[in-house]
Amino acid sequence: MNLNQLDIIVSDVPQVCADLERILDKKSDYVDDSFAQFTIGSHCLMLSQNHLIPLEDFQSGIILHIEVEDVDQNYKRLKEIGVEILHVPCETDWGTESLLVKGPAGLVLDFYRMKSAA
Repeated sequence: MNLNQLDIIVSDVPQVCADLERILDKKSDYVDDSFAQFTIGSHCLMLSQNHLIPLEDFQSGIILHIEVEDVDQNYKRLKEIGVEILHVPCETDWGTESLLVKGPAGLVLDFYRMKSAA
């Protein structure tokens, strides 16, 4: 088994894609009016407006966990571009330094790094 893709159903693919490009500081691999795709590490993050089944009033409840080298640098960058900070960088009980921001379409993005062992 290999989980390697995540498809998020959104109502405005181009807008959500543009917002994610800004927040992630990464261009999408592909985008049109109803589909977008990002390759992040070995995973594929897709945005779709329509899928095989209708999903009315879809609210994601999804947190995208993105490992970064420098949480503080991302905090400064995201704050400068006006992204809403949900939780400032902090050390968690499970061994990460974590920054939570509000993303488009009800998404939450967690920019984190593993704390080094002492």
